[in-house]
Amino acid sequence: MIKHLNNPKNNIIAVIIVEIITLSITFTADFSGAGVLGSVVLKWVPAIIGITTLLFYFVSRLFTKKHNWYISLLGILTMLFVTYNLYTTDFSQTL
Repeated sequence: MIKHLNNPKNNIIAVIIVEIITLSITFTADFSGAGVLGSVVLKWVPAIIGITTLLFYFVSRLFTKKHNWYISLLGILTMLFVTYNLYTTDFSQTL
């Protein structure tokens, strides 16, 4: 099990798959009250988190070869949490 978790190919594919899923969820969310620029930025937040996760993962692979899957897991959970909050927030009541 640990051998599969430490495999870079599995980690990169998992982050990319979750990034695509969370992007499709945020692109279907209603950002009508957030304004034009705000809605564009909010739709791309999971992609920014996913790219940042992959960058941290690649940098951590330079220093250590074990337990890098923690970074992938943290990035995946962060993307899911942010996507859920963006999808459930009612932007029509903000200023």
